[in-house]
Amino acid sequence: MVSIPIHVDEKYVQLAFYIEQLLKEQLDENIIVVDSYTGPSDLKPKVKLDDPDELLNMLKDLRSIVVKSIHENPRRTYLTKQLDAMELLINFALKEQVTFEERVRTGLDVKVVTVSNERIEELTEQASRALRKEVLKGDLTLMATRWRKRAMTTGSEIIPLAENIAQEARRVTQHLLFKLPDTESVEFRAVPDAPWSAYNNYKGDFHAVIEINIKLPRSKYNIWKWVTHETYPGHQTQLVQRELGVQRGTLNLEGTIAIINTPDCTIAEGLAEAGTDILSSERPLSKPETISNYLMQLRRAVGINALVMLHQKQKSESEVLAYLKEMGAYEEEYAKAHLPFMSDPMWGPYGFTYFVGAWLVRGFFQAAKEAHLVDEFIKTLYHELHTPSTLQNRIEDLDLKLPTQLI
Repeated sequence: MVSIPIHVDEKYVQLAFYIEQLLKEQLDENIIVVDSYTGPSDLKPKVKLDDPDELLNMLKDLRSIVVKSIHENPRRTYLTKQLDAMELLINFALKEQVTFEERVRTGLDVKVVTVSNERIEELTEQASRALRKEVLKGDLTLMATRWRKRAMTTGSEIIPLAENIAQEARRVTQHLLFKLPDTESVEFRAVPDAPWSAYNNYKGDFHAVIEINIKLPRSKYNIWKWVTHETYPGHQTQLVQRELGVQRGTLNLEGTIAIINTPDCTIAEGLAEAGTDILSSERPLSKPETISNYLMQLRRAVGINALVMLHQKQKSESEVLAYLKEMGAYEEEYAKAHLPFMSDPMWGPYGFTYFVGAWLVRGFFQAAKEAHLVDEFIKTLYHELHTPSTLQNRIEDLDLKLPTQLI
């Protein structure tokens, strides 16, 4: 029997590393479960856990301890929902029958949703109307293609552009939200190929390397969006505040670890996606950035429907490809580029973190701002740990309302 530490938060951290071990062995050596960790190094397993059943029992025992010994919310609910998602990851690695709905509901703490045709039409018209004023008229796909070509930037240009934008985003974030540590920093690094567009590789001590996939085509009008996502007020800002919280004793050790494909990801990605909205009172989008944002909103909505087509309605990849091109105004090569991630059994459900998470966080911020409760927004999203369920409870407790429309 492999022993685990006494404290709940320490057990939680070590279980995450054991699960990562298991998924690497069962599925793919390159799989990441622990996205970042800033806690004590001695909690990383020094022995190998060979028995998946033992790991499942350890996880269930910890869940039982959490239910019996932790009475305060949101921590109790946060840990139980995180542990439920971690159990699902184990079952997935063992090739147990885990449905797409379970992966979304239990794994991410949200419901499987789709966007209505009426809403897709509204988003299409919004993007088309904006593009008609800037490019030669045509159908949306043709206009979007012309717009993309006009806005293209190269791999050699992207790093200095991102660095300058990050400085501005940091300034606005500190003005609107809170001061960051003087030693906090990000470094941008180009990578020639990766399964993602950009990635915050958080190193701890308030420092991160933002890796940028320069193989993907880049729009200079969309840089503000993804830089704020990865840095300020998105991933970098949240991870720094978590590290500070643990150091100050206001967060337990579970705040030192970010675990992929759990409800915590829905909040983290939602906060990152809502970054431009949070900063918009001081730094609104430019006209070209607004056009790119309209296209992105349409494609996020179409992408959610495509996910459901693939994983729940069992549509073929060719049918999904045709849907992305027709409804999302994608050129074929870019629609094809999305399919591997969308169709991947491990990562497919993750699209809901961006879509539903952004709806939650954006709605919370807008309602809090109108009610002069931005301090409550800051406390909830940056100084506490939440899942979608506990965040919705907090929003209700503050007597705030979320928008009925998902995007």
